[in-house]
Amino acid sequence: MQCSGVNAPRCTGSGNERIDEVSAAALFTEVLVRGIAIGVVYALMGLGLTLIFGVMRIINFAQGEFYMLGAYVVFFIMTTLSVPFYVALPAGMLVIFVLGVVVERLLLHPIHSQRVQNAMEYSLIITFALSIFFQKTAILLFGPFYKKIPDLLPGNVQLGPVALPGTLFLATILSAFLILAVTLFIGRTRTGRAWRAIAQSLPGASISGVRIDQQSSLVFGLSTALAAAGGAILAPFTLIFPTVGSAPLIKGYEIIAIGGLGSIPGSLVGGVILGVAETLGSVYINSAYKDLYGFGLLMLFLIFRPRGLFGQAS
Repeated sequence: MQCSGVNAPRCTGSGNERIDEVSAAALFTEVLVRGIAIGVVYALMGLGLTLIFGVMRIINFAQGEFYMLGAYVVFFIMTTLSVPFYVALPAGMLVIFVLGVVVERLLLHPIHSQRVQNAMEYSLIITFALSIFFQKTAILLFGPFYKKIPDLLPGNVQLGPVALPGTLFLATILSAFLILAVTLFIGRTRTGRAWRAIAQSLPGASISGVRIDQQSSLVFGLSTALAAAGGAILAPFTLIFPTVGSAPLIKGYEIIAIGGLGSIPGSLVGGVILGVAETLGSVYINSAYKDLYGFGLLMLFLIFRPRGLFGQAS
């Protein structure tokens, strides 16, 4: 239909408004999908902290440094051995898993051998000191220089009307796979049942024959391996340097505050909420305040729902 006469400006204006509405809806859809994709990767970062607190009832301030070390290990495996990312990633996770088990046996074992009364305070001091040690060691070994893992999947992936960067798409798939694998492992294996028993009642699990010290080492090792995977998966976005783990550590605690301490579903939901909030805020408010949106959510949950979405009331 053609517009003419006195109604022409009104008709043209309606068309422009319609185009603007469609464009706004398309933009919102793309931002939302990107936020969910980033949130799934964030959830992987929070999952390791959730496992440590849910089973061991301690807080690990060095989790960000395992994230950093995992990124470095995967980078050097790729560059030194000339292997692709999908080979270097499990190899790097295995290396950091072993490191996590050694750290737990050497430094955190006294918590389970009943030689430490204030377990939470002890773990805070030990892991905080470990965080500083790993950062300084990384500076000595690798220098303060930035390193980057190449894009995992160059170009864009078209998901209906939304175009996601290929690297972000693959990072989301890998993160979702690892989260699903850990969830199935905890829900369907004997070791996973032992972890759930420890989380529900430490004395009861011990009476039932669960080796608390052995299972704690496995939990800590797996949580550090997940942190390493998060570091390697996000390395194409964030680069690699000795203090890169500080921001993921903060985001990890924001996620478990939103989702609930010790809740694996809470980690996934909390990560998605954080990712969507940061993405929407960056596009519609100001990208300079990206980290502030997570702090805002943290404050809201601490004020109105301190136990998080899936946390149990103490």
